[in-house]
Amino acid sequence: MWKRVFKMFIGLYVPLFALNLFLYYSQKAKQIEAIMERQIRANTMKKVSFEEECHSFLRNTHYWATLKYPKNFDPLVEHSSFLRSYLELIEDITSYDQFRFIDLEGKEFFRAERVGNDSIIISAIQNKNYHPYVKAGLQLKRNQIYLSQISLNKENGEIEKPHKPVIRTVAPIFDNEQNQIGLVVINFKMKKILDQIKSTVEDKNVYLLDEDFRVITSSTIKEDLPYESGNKNSTIDGILNTKAITHIRDSTFVENGHIWSQQSIKLNGATFTYGSISNLPTEIVTPSNWLMALEIPPRLVKAVLQPVFESLLIFNIISIIGLFVFSHIYLKNRIEKEQFYKELESKNILLTRSKDQLEENNVMVNEMNNSLEIKNKQLSDFNYLISHNLRSPVTSMSVIVDMIRKEKNPELLNQLLPKLDKVAKSITHLTEDINDYVAILDNKEIKIVDIDLKELILEVKHEFTETLLDNSGFEVQLNLAAWNHISYSKFYLQSIVHNFISNAIKYKRDNVDSHIQFESALENKQKVLYVRDNGIGLNLDRHGDNVFKLYKRFHRNISGKGMGLFLVKSQLEALNATITIDSKVGEGTTFKLIFEK
Repeated sequence: MWKRVFKMFIGLYVPLFALNLFLYYSQKAKQIEAIMERQIRANTMKKVSFEEECHSFLRNTHYWATLKYPKNFDPLVEHSSFLRSYLELIEDITSYDQFRFIDLEGKEFFRAERVGNDSIIISAIQNKNYHPYVKAGLQLKRNQIYLSQISLNKENGEIEKPHKPVIRTVAPIFDNEQNQIGLVVINFKMKKILDQIKSTVEDKNVYLLDEDFRVITSSTIKEDLPYESGNKNSTIDGILNTKAITHIRDSTFVENGHIWSQQSIKLNGATFTYGSISNLPTEIVTPSNWLMALEIPPRLVKAVLQPVFESLLIFNIISIIGLFVFSHIYLKNRIEKEQFYKELESKNILLTRSKDQLEENNVMVNEMNNSLEIKNKQLSDFNYLISHNLRSPVTSMSVIVDMIRKEKNPELLNQLLPKLDKVAKSITHLTEDINDYVAILDNKEIKIVDIDLKELILEVKHEFTETLLDNSGFEVQLNLAAWNHISYSKFYLQSIVHNFISNAIKYKRDNVDSHIQFESALENKQKVLYVRDNGIGLNLDRHGDNVFKLYKRFHRNISGKGMGLFLVKSQLEALNATITIDSKVGEGTTFKLIFEK
């Protein structure tokens, strides 16, 4: 038999396993595609932000290039009054690190340097004709602006310390007779911009590279422009040992479990109109292209794909067990059927004669089975109710007895003894109600009595340590003006109230004065009881369909069996009452009990 079971199991499981593989790889592809789309959006935002900063620098430089300077402009002597009105502007733009005018021979004739964040000083002029950006600037035509590479600022040939990453813009300037008189050169501070670029996006790694794939800045290293400060092996290949990034182009790809997205930043030759009076386009001249690269490491990719793998693994395990059990049961039933039919043939005459007797026996068996099912259900409910309802008063009694044993102050002992008496009476009443419930089980009917609701709630209240002691931080509030008496099963109603108070204590919020409120009302000529608490609440959009189902729990960090609300609903519906729930996470829960007219 087991060989037949195994063959049947293999025949059923192989196509299911193939389906599992297909689902896994298709879901994996969809997840990776979604990751790539989010990665492209994030990288595009980084790229656009960097381009906007570059255009801001170019727009600033265009402003100085379009000023009409005096003939034979000398800002330090003859035309200091002309420049005086602009010094405040230079000082207020805190992204300026240096502001210079350079003549047509490459020598400075005005130099302003920033000291700290708020002040500018006029410093000694220098000869800059040997610098590449000055040489490139002298080749510029009207309506051209030069944008340099990002580099560490140097003074007198030495890298300035602390390191100061800058980018330079250069534009020709003309006097009011349209004769070129030199260049305006501005050093813009890049530290803040580079810090914004390398700020991580959801634990992803960010890289800004130049056209030689050297790292300008990265979220994986603290230092900016490491290749300028002595770290020669500072290309993307040297840092990550990746061979995938080989061109300055837009692309998204997967390499060795890493997901890469790269966006090219190409400004050379681009033209823009920066608010020019003549509306002539300004051309950007730059020796460098950049690449913005965003990397998702394998651990993040695995974290995204892990739920897909786990869900399919669980489904696979369940399928294996289910198919094996099914195969065994199916073949066992088949063999039993074959034996049964053989025996049926030999006993056909006997069965025909005893048909009426068998039908009567079947009716009796069905009735007994139904009766046993009802009894088992009642006994199961009874077992849970006894253990659940007795736990709180017994615990309270244990706490109070322990306090009495340790307390030596007679006044405090006198305060604790009445509370112990209340718990004892509560247990006594619960014992009487248990006897009534046992009678219900014997008589197959529910005893209905007139109940004083306020008295019953106060009696249940004394079963809990949290409500028995005065300084517990939990309060039971009553508003029973609309009605206070109801005809109902006392055992059921006591169990319902017990479950509501127990849940309100169990799911109360920290650092909040917790309470539960019982309020009676009359609606549509029916008695209605509202039960409200200010606990942690429940997400009904997610769990609303399962609130009153058996063994359903919604707060995994809090112990419980998931039977309380199921029994509440069952006990209400047993006497034609209904219950609804309204709850908000972090605010509390409201139950509405509607009793039969």
